[in-house]
Amino acid sequence: MVKKNPSKAELETELRILRQQRRAGNVASVINNAIRWTGCGVIAYFLFKAIDSLSGQTTTADIGIGLVGQLELSDVFAILFGGGGAVYGARQKSLRQETVERLQLRIRELEENEDGSRTSSGLTPRGETNPEDI
Repeated sequence: MVKKNPSKAELETELRILRQQRRAGNVASVINNAIRWTGCGVIAYFLFKAIDSLSGQTTTADIGIGLVGQLELSDVFAILFGGGGAVYGARQKSLRQETVERLQLRIRELEENEDGSRTSSGLTPRGETNPEDI
Protein backbone atom coordinates (compact mmCIF):
# COMPACT_ATOMS: atom_id res chain seq x y z
CA MET A 1 0.00 0.00 0.00
CA VAL A 2 1.39 3.41 -1.03
CA LYS A 3 1.33 6.27 1.46
CA LYS A 4 -0.20 9.52 0.26
CA ASN A 5 2.56 11.72 1.66
CA PRO A 6 5.88 9.87 1.88
CA SER A 7 8.58 11.48 3.94
CA LYS A 8 11.69 13.09 2.48
CA ALA A 9 13.85 10.17 3.65
CA GLU A 10 11.54 7.66 1.93
CA LEU A 11 11.61 9.66 -1.29
CA GLU A 12 15.40 9.88 -1.21
CA THR A 13 15.65 6.12 -0.60
CA GLU A 14 13.30 5.41 -3.50
CA LEU A 15 15.27 7.77 -5.74
CA ARG A 16 18.56 6.07 -4.77
CA ILE A 17 17.12 2.64 -5.56
CA LEU A 18 15.77 3.83 -8.93
CA ARG A 19 19.17 5.30 -9.85
CA GLN A 20 20.89 2.02 -8.94
CA GLN A 21 18.43 0.09 -11.09
CA ARG A 22 19.01 2.48 -13.99
CA ARG A 23 22.80 2.12 -13.68
CA ALA A 24 22.50 -1.67 -13.55
CA GLY A 25 20.33 -1.63 -16.68
CA ASN A 26 22.85 0.55 -18.50
CA VAL A 27 25.75 -1.72 -17.53
CA ALA A 28 23.78 -4.78 -18.68
CA SER A 29 23.05 -3.08 -22.00
CA VAL A 30 26.73 -2.26 -22.57
CA ILE A 31 27.77 -5.83 -21.71
CA ASN A 32 25.08 -7.25 -24.01
CA ASN A 33 26.24 -5.10 -26.94
CA ALA A 34 29.90 -5.90 -26.23
CA ILE A 35 29.18 -9.62 -26.37
CA ARG A 36 27.11 -9.27 -29.55
CA TRP A 37 29.69 -7.18 -31.44
CA THR A 38 32.62 -9.25 -30.20
CA GLY A 39 30.86 -12.32 -31.57
CA CYS A 40 30.34 -10.62 -34.92
CA GLY A 41 34.02 -9.65 -34.98
CA VAL A 42 35.12 -13.21 -34.21
CA ILE A 43 32.89 -14.58 -36.98
CA ALA A 44 34.27 -12.02 -39.45
CA TYR A 45 37.84 -12.91 -38.42
CA PHE A 46 37.31 -16.63 -39.00
CA LEU A 47 35.62 -15.99 -42.35
CA PHE A 48 38.60 -13.86 -43.33
CA LYS A 49 41.03 -16.60 -42.27
CA ALA A 50 39.05 -19.21 -44.24
CA ILE A 51 39.13 -17.10 -47.39
CA ASP A 52 42.76 -16.08 -46.81
CA SER A 53 43.88 -19.71 -46.68
CA LEU A 54 42.35 -20.28 -50.14
CA SER A 55 43.87 -17.21 -51.79
CA GLY A 56 46.13 -17.96 -54.71
CA GLN A 57 44.80 -21.49 -55.10
CA THR A 58 42.44 -22.84 -57.73
CA THR A 59 39.50 -24.52 -56.03
CA THR A 60 35.86 -25.23 -56.61
CA ALA A 61 35.30 -21.92 -54.85
CA ASP A 62 36.63 -20.22 -58.02
CA ILE A 63 33.80 -21.75 -60.00
CA GLY A 64 31.20 -20.54 -57.50
CA ILE A 65 32.71 -17.08 -57.32
CA GLY A 66 32.82 -16.94 -61.12
CA LEU A 67 29.14 -17.83 -61.36
CA VAL A 68 28.18 -15.35 -58.68
CA GLY A 69 30.32 -12.69 -60.32
CA GLN A 70 28.38 -13.04 -63.57
CA LEU A 71 25.01 -12.49 -61.89
CA GLU A 72 23.49 -9.06 -62.09
CA LEU A 73 21.48 -7.49 -59.30
CA SER A 74 18.19 -8.04 -61.13
CA ASP A 75 19.01 -11.75 -61.48
CA VAL A 76 19.75 -12.01 -57.76
CA PHE A 77 16.44 -10.33 -56.88
CA ALA A 78 14.59 -12.62 -59.29
CA ILE A 79 16.14 -15.71 -57.70
CA LEU A 80 15.48 -14.48 -54.14
CA PHE A 81 11.87 -13.46 -54.75
CA GLY A 82 11.09 -16.49 -56.91
CA GLY A 83 12.57 -18.90 -54.40
CA GLY A 84 10.95 -17.08 -51.51
CA GLY A 85 7.59 -17.19 -53.24
CA ALA A 86 7.91 -20.91 -53.91
CA VAL A 87 8.83 -21.62 -50.28
CA TYR A 88 5.98 -19.41 -49.06
CA GLY A 89 3.48 -21.16 -51.34
CA ALA A 90 4.61 -24.64 -50.26
CA ARG A 91 4.30 -23.68 -46.59
CA GLN A 92 0.83 -22.17 -47.10
CA LYS A 93 -0.29 -25.34 -48.89
CA SER A 94 0.87 -27.57 -46.04
CA LEU A 95 -0.78 -25.28 -43.45
CA ARG A 96 -4.05 -25.37 -45.38
CA GLN A 97 -3.93 -29.16 -45.63
CA GLU A 98 -3.24 -29.47 -41.89
CA THR A 99 -6.20 -27.20 -41.12
CA VAL A 100 -8.50 -29.16 -43.43
CA GLU A 101 -7.40 -32.42 -41.80
CA ARG A 102 -7.95 -31.00 -38.31
CA LEU A 103 -11.44 -29.68 -39.12
CA GLN A 104 -12.74 -32.39 -41.46
CA LEU A 105 -14.15 -34.72 -38.78
CA ARG A 106 -16.28 -31.99 -37.27
CA ILE A 107 -17.50 -30.82 -40.68
CA ARG A 108 -18.37 -34.39 -41.67
CA GLU A 109 -20.39 -34.86 -38.45
CA LEU A 110 -22.26 -31.59 -38.99
CA GLU A 111 -23.06 -32.50 -42.60
CA GLU A 112 -24.33 -35.96 -41.61
CA ASN A 113 -26.53 -34.44 -38.89
CA GLU A 114 -28.00 -32.02 -41.45
CA ASP A 115 -28.53 -34.62 -44.20
CA GLY A 116 -27.95 -38.28 -43.30
CA SER A 117 -28.19 -39.45 -46.94
CA ARG A 118 -25.40 -37.13 -48.03
CA THR A 119 -22.63 -38.87 -50.00
CA SER A 120 -18.92 -38.25 -49.67
CA SER A 121 -16.98 -36.28 -52.25
CA GLY A 122 -14.19 -38.86 -52.03
CA LEU A 123 -11.53 -36.37 -51.00
CA THR A 124 -8.77 -37.51 -48.65
CA PRO A 125 -8.80 -36.26 -45.03
CA ARG A 126 -6.28 -33.58 -46.07
CA GLY A 127 -8.58 -32.27 -48.82
CA GLU A 128 -6.64 -33.77 -51.72
CA THR A 129 -8.12 -35.56 -54.72
CA ASN A 130 -8.82 -39.24 -54.14
CA PRO A 131 -5.89 -41.24 -55.59
CA GLU A 132 -8.34 -43.61 -57.30
CA ASP A 133 -9.72 -40.70 -59.35
CA ILE A 134 -6.36 -39.87 -60.91
